[in-house]
Amino acid sequence: MKNGFGDQLREWRKLRKKSQLELAIDAEISSKHISFLETGRANPSKEMIHRLSEVLDIPFRERNLLMLGAGLSPTYSDQNIDDPEMKTVSEAIQFILKQQEPFPAILINSSWKVLRMNDSAKRLFALLFPGSFSIGQNLMELIFHPDGFRKNVINWEEVSSYLLGRLRQEARLGKRENFELYKKISSFLPKEQTEFVPKENLPLISIDVSFEGKVLSFLSVISSFGTPLDVGLQELKIETFFPNNNETAETMSNLASAAGK
Repeated sequence: MKNGFGDQLREWRKLRKKSQLELAIDAEISSKHISFLETGRANPSKEMIHRLSEVLDIPFRERNLLMLGAGLSPTYSDQNIDDPEMKTVSEAIQFILKQQEPFPAILINSSWKVLRMNDSAKRLFALLFPGSFSIGQNLMELIFHPDGFRKNVINWEEVSSYLLGRLRQEARLGKRENFELYKKISSFLPKEQTEFVPKENLPLISIDVSFEGKVLSFLSVISSFGTPLDVGLQELKIETFFPNNNETAETMSNLASAAGK
């Protein structure tokens, strides 16, 4: 995207596959005004940028870029989870990760970089993938790499197709990092990789891995903050893994007991 507000607005409108008229109707303004904003004949107010951003579902980080492109100051703060100002949020996240014990939970950002893990996740990943998983790595790259997690995933075709669909959808949202990640992940897969089609009418997909002659089956749930007013906080997600059978629950409990947790 170019730096000017009009260029950015045009690109977001096209990305969302809306005509000027459709955007104008959704935003309850005239199509002529949309045209003037895109060509630079009219300057937007902060209120107008917020209205258009809501209609186009633009993430906070990119909304700040729209503000800068219009010569306005950014609306949303952009703080790191470890900043002193984020102490309360950081403690809440740590509490959620701890409450998930003895089952795994990890904190990731919008580009799937692992920021934190609970003890259960550290134990399980260390046993399944010795030396290959640590804080700061990209979860999707580790899952899809030929020498990564995929070697232990029993239902790989199902899991990979589902995750690839998620990555494709995120790439279409307009975040450049997600688009680059999708291209990189796609290079690890055969060209005939198909779209995910669930075999059963289930609300969640299971991830089944082989471990010491057992099949550990997990249901993955990804949660985000519902009402953030900060760029960094909006981009954070917590992925929790729940046992999908008794054997998985018992194994994770035994691992925790052996570690003295």
